[in-house]
Amino acid sequence: MTSLWHPDYTFIVGQKRVLVIEDDRSIARLTEVILNSKGIKTHLCLDASHAMEMAKRVDPDVIILDIHMPRQSGIGVLKQLRQEDLTMKTPVIISSVMSRRESIDQLKELGADDFVSKSAGIDALITKTMDYLASGQ
Repeated sequence: MTSLWHPDYTFIVGQKRVLVIEDDRSIARLTEVILNSKGIKTHLCLDASHAMEMAKRVDPDVIILDIHMPRQSGIGVLKQLRQEDLTMKTPVIISSVMSRRESIDQLKELGADDFVSKSAGIDALITKTMDYLASGQ
């Protein structure tokens, strides 16, 4: 899919897809509204136990993944994403309250492409996501 990129982060041609795996409905919804306003098709998964099913169905260009979720941890989801052919190379941005350097390094070793602390705010997460979409990684 070819996309033209406009400096204000609005996709002009083609539609990119982002999968947001986040149990906090308000954060997930806010992320969806902002990305949709920029021309990004955003899919929400509020339960990590359905994350792989959604990822296979959506085939996202970028995945935003919370680590601390009930039923199944984001770490487990990250491991599964990296074992599947379809999502093995899809950029995964971790969004978490986690701040210890060792924990962040461990996530990167498991295959996370980037990390945005929730304390940095939604703008930091959106900017990082748009950067990955623009780079076509």
